[in-house]
Amino acid sequence: MTEAANESVQQRILARLRRGRKKHHDLDELAAKIDRGPEQFEQALDALIASGDVVRTRNDKVALPERLGLVAGRISAGRRGRAVVVPDQGGPPISLARGELSSAMHRDRVLVEVAPYTRHGLRSGKVHSVLERGYKTMSGTVVASSDGTRFFVPRDPRFGTIATLVDDSRDAQTDHVVEAEIVEYPTTYRPVSVRVTRDLGLADRLPTEIETVCATLGIDTEFSHAVEREAGRWAQPTQADFEGRLDLRNQISVTIDPADARDHDDAVSIRKTKSGWRLIVSIADVSHYVRPGTAIDDEAFERGTSTYFPGRCVPMLPESLSADLASLRPDLDRLSFSATLDIADDGTVRDATFARSVIRSRAGLSYERVQAALDGQPDDLDGRIVAALREMHHCAKSLTTRRMARGAIDLDLPEARFVLSEDGRVEDIQPRRRLTAHRVIEEFMLAANEAVACFLNRTDTPALYRIHESPDPESAFSLASRLRSIGIRIDRDGADLTPAILQQAVRDAAGTQKERLINTMILRSMQKARYSAYKDIHFGLASPCYTHFTSPIRRYPDLVVHRALGAAIDGQVDRLPPVSRLEFVAGHCSSRERRAMEAERDVARAAAILLMSEHIGERFAGTVVGVERYGFRVELDRFFVEGFVHVGKLPEFYSFVSERLELQSTVPDRVIYVGLRLTVVVVSTDLGERRLDFAPSDTQ
Repeated sequence: MTEAANESVQQRILARLRRGRKKHHDLDELAAKIDRGPEQFEQALDALIASGDVVRTRNDKVALPERLGLVAGRISAGRRGRAVVVPDQGGPPISLARGELSSAMHRDRVLVEVAPYTRHGLRSGKVHSVLERGYKTMSGTVVASSDGTRFFVPRDPRFGTIATLVDDSRDAQTDHVVEAEIVEYPTTYRPVSVRVTRDLGLADRLPTEIETVCATLGIDTEFSHAVEREAGRWAQPTQADFEGRLDLRNQISVTIDPADARDHDDAVSIRKTKSGWRLIVSIADVSHYVRPGTAIDDEAFERGTSTYFPGRCVPMLPESLSADLASLRPDLDRLSFSATLDIADDGTVRDATFARSVIRSRAGLSYERVQAALDGQPDDLDGRIVAALREMHHCAKSLTTRRMARGAIDLDLPEARFVLSEDGRVEDIQPRRRLTAHRVIEEFMLAANEAVACFLNRTDTPALYRIHESPDPESAFSLASRLRSIGIRIDRDGADLTPAILQQAVRDAAGTQKERLINTMILRSMQKARYSAYKDIHFGLASPCYTHFTSPIRRYPDLVVHRALGAAIDGQVDRLPPVSRLEFVAGHCSSRERRAMEAERDVARAAAILLMSEHIGERFAGTVVGVERYGFRVELDRFFVEGFVHVGKLPEFYSFVSERLELQSTVPDRVIYVGLRLTVVVVSTDLGERRLDFAPSDTQ
């Protein structure tokens, strides 16, 4: 039976079940009413049961899960044993009490039986059945007991505390982290059983943590021979490749990237005009090398994005493309896609044109070197490049002014900069300075992305958009209440929340001790940006139409947008995938982006734990950056690291005042609040649980 025919029978089964008034339907009666062959009926029914759309009950009967109080969703377990199910169809999470997981594990897709009451404000339930396993492998260490028995301890406590080893895994090294294939999933009566398949490296080393996180989340760190072979067939571009392209090799184009960047997606050039500037943003033409239907394209789609770790990148494309042929390296002719923007003095983009192009970057500059030039210390840079950088600065300031005038939100939350030794040991973690040079490139990329999105929308070209919906009303009201409790008022308590209103809150907090808290609160109240085949607003940027065009070396959606832009220019829009396919691509790429972010955050936290494990018992000055019911988070001055102080470490009883996000002591005038300065001692670290515990130094 074809896929389309199977889907048709599935729809007929669902329609029949929904029309019926009974909870349970007899299989024979249902098959007779569907009036399809037994094989077609069974195939369609099995697919519906596997997806959780239909449940098989006792005595050869089936039912719709919602009529049995069942909800399909994915388990999200905490590192300390708590778990919730996030429903597929949205809505609040469902809490799973300890012992209610049954045979399910973290990230499994399950049907959960929802209780008719709530617990701590959450719906509660228990797992009815597992629909889909979230993981086929896990990472951990092999441990030997005193009697010589060897067993497996998962690295991530969300997978349980112990697993049994099959016989052929007995020789794995006990001081190494290993990857293990799940042979048997757990039951109520026995733990999971695994077979060791790969050695990931020595325990308590950052490179091993990177391998471990990638293995856990399914991020491939190597390319297949087929992909490498296909990438290796491409040669340096020649004159034949330049035919029909806009020749921009006479422009003073430069790339501006982090000092350690290996791939260069974008180059910029600028010229002052009578009424503003002509800015050209040229982006690596990855679509020339990565064609639909090839092994490279399949692999790039599967990865969705590059993933960046301290001292290492897991790229979306093989290095021969990402760091060489597609990369806009200086003094080499490179194929590109260029957006030419005519920008007025007030920052308005008056006109935008797009073309396939060939460029030659004059210099590969770091942000720090550009900043030095803007500060009047250009070292030995060509004078024409220095003059161009200054014009770029003026143009970027106009773009910023224009963007902020329409209400865009500019949250200033520092990122970590990791200092590693030659052998990969974490030596220091410091906040990364956000330079004027960063802002210049950010503004140019934002302008180019928006211009491309508007063009694709105006020409009805099927493509991917980057959308960011408004905060939901409940989140907006909660944010307004919390901001009001610390002295920041939002009009109408968050009703009809606009980017401009939040931008004003950010401005009101600027320079105060609560600036970091307010920026964080606003960020957490907003929905996550995602990809979509349908145009919608980007709330944070206050943009009615936005996409990602500027990073095709490291983001698959940008490659999709390049293909769409090329088709629009060539008048071949009819060759593009249908919107239904693009919506699937959008969902997949959004999922892969979230996976990469989870991996990056997890490794960054591991790096912090590894660093602080060398400072147990030492005292550090810091600032309270978050207050919760059971304690508060402190960011150290010496290292850009956060740890937790549990209320049990405090010398007296403190009660949590949620409205003000404070802990108030029974002793008068003793309050713990965001911005409070104090000294803490490093008490303990736990790499597996990613936990770093502090205590006030005067209690030690």
